[in-house]
Amino acid sequence: MNAATNPFADFFKPELTKEMADLFKPMQNLVDVNTKTVETLVSLQKAYVEELANASVEQFKTLCECKDPKAALDLQVKFYKTVEAKMTETAEKGVAAMAEAKDAYVATVEESGKKVTELAEEAAKKVAELKVA
Repeated sequence: MNAATNPFADFFKPELTKEMADLFKPMQNLVDVNTKTVETLVSLQKAYVEELANASVEQFKTLCECKDPKAALDLQVKFYKTVEAKMTETAEKGVAAMAEAKDAYVATVEESGKKVTELAEEAAKKVAELKVA
C-alpha cells in the first residue's frame, strides 16, 4: 500500500501533528490556569496561617505582661479586629484569584468552541465536496 492509497497517510503529516497539538492547547491552558490558581491560593493561605501564628504568640506574650483586666480585654478586641481584617483581606484575594481563573476558563472555552466550530464547518465542506465528486 503506497501513500496515495493509504487512508492513514494524512494522519502522520507534520501539519496534522501540529493541528492535533493545537487542539490540545486549550486543555494545556486550563491546566496552567489551575496550577497558577492553586499556587496563589496555597500561598495566600500559608502567609495567613504564618501571620496568624506569629500574631497569636505576640498577643500571648503581651497578655502575660498585662496586669489590668480592662487593658487585657482591649488588647484582645484589638487583636481580633486585626485578625478579622487580615482574614477578610486574604479571602478577598482568594476570591479575586478564583474570579481571574473563571475568566481565563471562559475565554479558553469560548476560543476553543470557535475553533471547533470552524473545524467542523471545514470538515462538512470537505465531506460535501467528496459527495459531489
